[in-house]
Amino acid sequence: MRLPGILFALCALTGCANTGTDRLTVIVGATLLAGNAEVPDSVIVIDGKRIRAAGPRPTTPIPQDSDRIDGMGRYVKADAPVTELAAGQPADLLLLDKDRKVERRMIDGKWTQ
Repeated sequence: MRLPGILFALCALTGCANTGTDRLTVIVGATLLAGNAEVPDSVIVIDGKRIRAAGPRPTTPIPQDSDRIDGMGRYVKADAPVTELAAGQPADLLLLDKDRKVERRMIDGKWTQ
């Protein structure tokens, strides 16, 4: 077993270091809409123009030094033909209100509205 390689991969996935030039943005507490599944109380970590991690809060670490967005009572889904948010995908998101109407749109990691 190659432990150093595994530890490095874990750090890369959990946000041990910010590899981009921008601060990390994290949406915390929203329900993640992923295909036909809904993941309540999720964490979505955005590093520049890419998703670094997305999943349930208990298994998706929130980086210490990040800009946090309160997603409680809201929904998040991909704003693209892709139906699931996963590490490495473009940070093109829709933040929906409680009625699932678009509240904000993110393209390449930047809010456009």
